[in-house]
Amino acid sequence: MEGIEESFQELNCIPQDTRGATKHLLSLILDKIHPLILGLHNKLLSFESNGEEVLRLKEVYTLCSNQINKCLINLFEVLKLEAQERIHLQESRQCSLERLSWCIKRLLSIETYLDWKTEHTEHNDSANKSMNVSTMHFVNWIDHTFQVLGKLSDTVYQTDFKDAKQFTHEWKNEMVEYVTELHVSIDELLLSAMTLCRYCINDDQHIVKARCQVVLRETKALLGELIEGDLSSSIKATPDALKWPLMPSNVNVLIDVLKDVLYSLETNTNTALLALVVHCFSYSKPAIHILKEHFSNESKKPCSCLIKSKDDVTENCSFVKDFDLYNERLLQVGNFAVSCSSDQHRILTLRSGLASLEALDPHLVPALMMSAYSHHAKLLINSWTQEVQEIRDSIYLIVDPTAFAEKSKQMMHHKLLTILKENIYKNTDVCAVINIGCMVLDFFLVYDKCEPDALSHHDKLMVLVADLDKVQKECKIVSNLLSSNDDFIYEVKMPTNKKEVSMDQLTKRLKLLYTLINRIHILLCPKDNDDQLLEYEVGEEEQHQAFKNATHTVLKNFETYVNSPRKATNNMSRSIFGRTNVRSSTKNIPLSKLTKRFKAKMNTELSFSVQLDCLFNESRETNVTSEVALQIKNLDKLRENSLSVLYNFSPIKRPSLRKAVLNRQYKIPTMTNETIDKNVTYDNEAQMDATMSLQITGMSTFKSFIP
Repeated sequence: MEGIEESFQELNCIPQDTRGATKHLLSLILDKIHPLILGLHNKLLSFESNGEEVLRLKEVYTLCSNQINKCLINLFEVLKLEAQERIHLQESRQCSLERLSWCIKRLLSIETYLDWKTEHTEHNDSANKSMNVSTMHFVNWIDHTFQVLGKLSDTVYQTDFKDAKQFTHEWKNEMVEYVTELHVSIDELLLSAMTLCRYCINDDQHIVKARCQVVLRETKALLGELIEGDLSSSIKATPDALKWPLMPSNVNVLIDVLKDVLYSLETNTNTALLALVVHCFSYSKPAIHILKEHFSNESKKPCSCLIKSKDDVTENCSFVKDFDLYNERLLQVGNFAVSCSSDQHRILTLRSGLASLEALDPHLVPALMMSAYSHHAKLLINSWTQEVQEIRDSIYLIVDPTAFAEKSKQMMHHKLLTILKENIYKNTDVCAVINIGCMVLDFFLVYDKCEPDALSHHDKLMVLVADLDKVQKECKIVSNLLSSNDDFIYEVKMPTNKKEVSMDQLTKRLKLLYTLINRIHILLCPKDNDDQLLEYEVGEEEQHQAFKNATHTVLKNFETYVNSPRKATNNMSRSIFGRTNVRSSTKNIPLSKLTKRFKAKMNTELSFSVQLDCLFNESRETNVTSEVALQIKNLDKLRENSLSVLYNFSPIKRPSLRKAVLNRQYKIPTMTNETIDKNVTYDNEAQMDATMSLQITGMSTFKSFIP
């Protein structure tokens, strides 16, 4: 393998002149990269009968090949810009070359492993450690939990064998196995839900957290009926620890209760996730443009993250934190969407887009900090924008249209009532309503372009969408006419003769915008035909905001009471990311794929992640609606690397990586007129070699993809 890797060292020897660099890169593609990808593809096909292991390798191969394709396109864009502007963009080259080099090395490691596998039949754990391992997500864990509860319920009633010692021993072992699996499933499920809770919008955080508390409480009640010991500490799940005799009727009542609260948790989690989708894609400005404007605004006081300091260069910048939060939310939404989709091409698009955002993360903020209008920053911004656009379209095509229309209508309903109640023009409130309307328009235009047959009542729906397009333009024009100098202005063709407009004219158009979205929802889901907003008085909005089949959580003296309808016999719950869903079966993701921490937990020891009880108890002392209170630091330790798609840029490691990139930018000479302060220094920990600035993990959080 060393000889093969040496042949790719030419990536580090690309000439500085644009013409020579282009020839060199084309030669590498034809002579080295393309033969490697094609040869590895053929080798993977020959191992088709090996099942799960090869599927995992194909997952790595497909994602890395897609990333290589993007890196090469980016490199040619850099070279094209160099030729046009007659400059040398070393940092832009290096950003793409690092990703390209890593992906090629990963493909070479797969090829070496396949060659070894051809000669050896025994299992090689050390070799598998270098390959990506798919992990289960919230959707998979909740489905798996229902499966375990079903098995546990059936086993409890097998009382005919309890008199025979042999059968009793086998029965007890089986019970211990199911109890342990249930414990692990609930533990992972709650950690996944609490991770999502960190990134939910404020209105949903306390609801998701309260549901998690109820699930933990009911799980402990069930386990307490099965196992002797204090579940608040570590106990052993062994045949001797089983309560004897068991009361099957009591156990099954507790199983039914746990199923109910699990359904409630998934309902609220899906609702929170859908609200997050609406929130992420209804911004007036893209998150990257907001950050760019912040760093390029020289009239204001310089940002604290630009001040030379030995501390983290971005820890005090609220704009950088907001941008990071936006990226993390995209990762959460994409993570859930992938776990719910059965369209392998769409899964690849999503995973590759999220991986690209991770790769851009350590470079983008430093580039904007150094010079927001530099060529390097422009290239990175364009790349980020394109990736987010692809991620958005893929998520739209996975989200259920009916659920999306309903949630958009609810969120617009709340914001519009605020405007009608105050009857005063506030740019942020008005733009929030208009942006939701524009987002719904984009949603159905993406469907109409990519999958028109997937929409019911397509012809009628497109008529409403066309009307929605006209009305949103009218709303933007009137909003622009009412706006002041500091307000957000929409880029829309304005009338030549500017007339005086009133707030009443704006509210009429906003009501019409809401009415069209409501009609879209009625068309897609006629059974949930809610009354029109205008039929209510403004003071009655709370009474009519609830929608059918909703679940409710009431917090009283820190005790959570659940009122949710009992679901039908089908144990597999339905996600709002469910249109294409033949949801990926958990049978293909056995518990053997758990992380080391949970593998160790399977050794008969029951102890919920510590920290779940502590997390819930700590926040009782604070305001449950406070976002700060719910950004739980202990979850960082539990989930440090679990959110990475391909590159290991966790929130914890992000600042040091950005320091390294900034430090490297100061060292690299650029052929521009900008001057750089050479006296800037950082602490020794930030001094990283250029080849180490892209740190990669061997873990992947997404499912297998078969090319």
